[in-house]
Amino acid sequence: MTIVGRQYGGRAVVERKAERRLRFLEAATRIFAERGYAACSLADVCAAAGLSKRQFYEEFQTREDVLVAAYDRIQDEAAAAVFAALTTLDPRADLHTGMNAVVGAFLGSMGADPYRAKVAFIEVVGVSERMERHRRERRHLWGTVLESRVVPAIVHGGRARGESGWAASALIGAINGLSQEWLLAEPRPPVSALVDLLVPLALSLIETP
Repeated sequence: MTIVGRQYGGRAVVERKAERRLRFLEAATRIFAERGYAACSLADVCAAAGLSKRQFYEEFQTREDVLVAAYDRIQDEAAAAVFAALTTLDPRADLHTGMNAVVGAFLGSMGADPYRAKVAFIEVVGVSERMERHRRERRHLWGTVLESRVVPAIVHGGRARGESGWAASALIGAINGLSQEWLLAEPRPPVSALVDLLVPLALSLIETP
């Protein structure tokens, strides 16, 4: 019998593993945001998740692995929000409306939980060469999304300015910098204030026919 078919306590093993992994990711996201990644140990992650080190090592090899996985989960959910916004976008919408929907979906996903935003924009920066390479890979993926999905959806025949991926890098740099200031601001402005600033910049990075 395979692991998919095995039952433990009336529940499939694969279901329990997925639930346990999610508990680690949610706990890591919270404590890395609250205390800072550098100040948290593997034991801290396990304690926050209410799980053991043995269970941790069944899912991850190192503390940095759970940071990477938490970061990817945040990025993947933001991408899903952007794709959902594109799916529901009125094809008759003007450029500003279209870009507002896309940027709003991205920042809405990130900013819905300040813990997630702090991990995505602050705690992953400068952790290691591996993490920096991974962040660059994610930026390149966003560049592909911008060029192949976002621009064609909001302007027929449009294209991103500059070399491949450059427009996305420019926009991501602006988002990262502004989001860091937003996270540190007291009181913290609404996410819509970030959207209002970033939409004109995003539009300036598109060449229209």
